[in-house]
Amino acid sequence: MKSRVSSSASSLGRATWLTVAALWLAATPVASMAASADLSASVPADIKARGVIRIGSQQTFPPVEYREPGKDEVTGVSRELLDEVARRLGLKVQFVQAEYAALIPGLDANRFDVASGGISDTDEREEKVDFVNYMYAGASILTLAKHKTTFNTIDDFCGKGVATMLGSRVITAAVDAASERCKQAGKPTIRIEQLPSAPDARQQVDLQRVDGYIGDLPALAYMRQQFPGRYNIAGGDYRLTTYIASWGFNKRAPGLRDAVQRAAQSMLADGTYRTILTKWNLSDAALPEITVNLPASKRK
Repeated sequence: MKSRVSSSASSLGRATWLTVAALWLAATPVASMAASADLSASVPADIKARGVIRIGSQQTFPPVEYREPGKDEVTGVSRELLDEVARRLGLKVQFVQAEYAALIPGLDANRFDVASGGISDTDEREEKVDFVNYMYAGASILTLAKHKTTFNTIDDFCGKGVATMLGSRVITAAVDAASERCKQAGKPTIRIEQLPSAPDARQQVDLQRVDGYIGDLPALAYMRQQFPGRYNIAGGDYRLTTYIASWGFNKRAPGLRDAVQRAAQSMLADGTYRTILTKWNLSDAALPEITVNLPASKRK
């Protein structure tokens, strides 16, 4: 009798556990579908009807957004994040090539819905554009490897030349400030050249027309990795400026901005966000929260 009772209890326990497990497995997809449906419902009607979010990007900014040689497909950490955002919103992404300086004008002209590819949130830009902040970033200086001990900070470039992308106002302001310090110290100022794209600016270093290319640290680290022995990053990991990599939105489209922010925040909550950053060796760039209009200048 005792054996029968124990067997019955054991069977009942297994049945109860299996029932709970079945209910949990059944409920999980439902909850996920409900969350996706809720996010999708927040997408503006015109974009939902189109089924596509148009992304303006320079496409020359590894490892954020770029095309590998001989390929047309855009890849990078931002691409993967945006693909997942779009999936959760029931949409797809379509990339539109645009030079860095044309990203904000392109939003205003409705060439695309989102400005991406290394653009950062600043107080000045917020006067024209709204931002969803997705990653820590910062500008560093790429030099030829032979100058490894020559340049450690921007203050070592007095009387020298640097190149950067056209439209990089945060960078040019930092260079102007350093140039003024050179002047006050009785040294020649820093010459700065602005080029349409990152490859154009970097080429100035290869041609030795300038001594440093100022760009985003992850991109410079990627370049150094791709060409072993050719490049050095000034000071190892020196940062001229710190900023927040962001996706820009037309101020007339707060609905899309908020939908993207909510989708990205859901990715942070379930771990997908950090998984994607880790894949691209950018786990240290993860934000604690996906915010709207919170530039580096307003962060502690």
